[in-house]
Parts: sequence; C-alpha cells; structure tokens
Amino acid sequence: MTLGPFLLPAIALAHGASLAVAAGVAEPRRVALGLCLVPALVWLSATDLRRGEIPDESVAIIALAGLGFQWHRLGLGLPLLAEAAAAALATGLLWLAGGLHFRRTGEEALGIGDAKLIGAGTLAVGAASLWALVLVAALGGIAAGLLARRRAGPDAAKGIPFGPFLAYSILVLTLFPIAGPVST
Repeated sequence: MTLGPFLLPAIALAHGASLAVAAGVAEPRRVALGLCLVPALVWLSATDLRRGEIPDESVAIIALAGLGFQWHRLGLGLPLLAEAAAAALATGLLWLAGGLHFRRTGEEALGIGDAKLIGAGTLAVGAASLWALVLVAALGGIAAGLLARRRAGPDAAKGIPFGPFLAYSILVLTLFPIAGPVST
C-alpha cells in the first residue's frame, strides 16, 4: 500500500495533538500512560497501513504499559487478575472468531494482530471500556471505508487496516475512559 511520505508525521501529529489537548483536562496518570503509549501506537499504525501487519513488539509495549497502569490503579489482587483475564479472554475469543470467519469465507475480517491489539488495549483502557474501544475503532473504520469508497469507487474500501483505528481508540479511551471509575 503506497501512502506517501507524510504518513508517519500525520499519524504522530494526530496522536500528539490529542494528547496535548487532553493534558489539561484528563487525569494526570492517564496522560502519563498516554505518553508511554503514543510511540507504540504511532509505530503500529504506520506499519499496519504500509504492510498490513501489526508488530508484536508494539502490542507487547501496549500490554505491559496497560498492565503497569492497572497494577498502579488497582494494586495486586483479584481486580488486577480480573482485568488481565478479561483482556486474555477478549483476545482469545476475537482470535477464534476471526479464524473461523477466515476458514469459512477465505477472507480475513479480523486478523490475529487486531485481536492481540484489542486485548492489549483492554489492559490500557480497562475491561469496562472494552465495548467502547471496539465501537470507537469500528466507527472510525466505517467512516474511512465510506470516504475511500466515495473517492475511488466500490473496490477502494476493501482491505482497510483496522489497527490504526484501534490504536487511536486506545489513546482516546486511555485518556477519557467511558466506563468504570476514573480513579480508585
């Protein structure tokens, strides 16, 4: 996929601007998590757009940062274990669903990288915001698909990577969680 020389700066600018806007209003420890996540989110977005794959290392960074955030927020114990279990369950179920769809149709709808990214993102945003993570990303992907179709015809919207939309959704919901307590 040829996307031009401005791809990486544009993605970095969008993520950085969102972080800068949030810095004055979001909870400080969520802004700190956002700062930790932005390099991995930008990297995975650019890579997914260019090559159609999400680097495992970026997913690991997001998962570890999210787990560290949840540990800081919840402490060691059952609530932290529940967050980690929810992330693992989401990853497994989405991986399975994507694999079943591929076996049945021969077309990839939700790749393994996307499933792993949703699980890692769940650690960053919290299990209670998992639904919002997928919804915000899906709405962004739908809008991009409609714009691509409008610009270049019906075949243009096929194969749009979902990772960049998940990445931006992770950042937004890290800064402004939809569900669950902001602090405990």
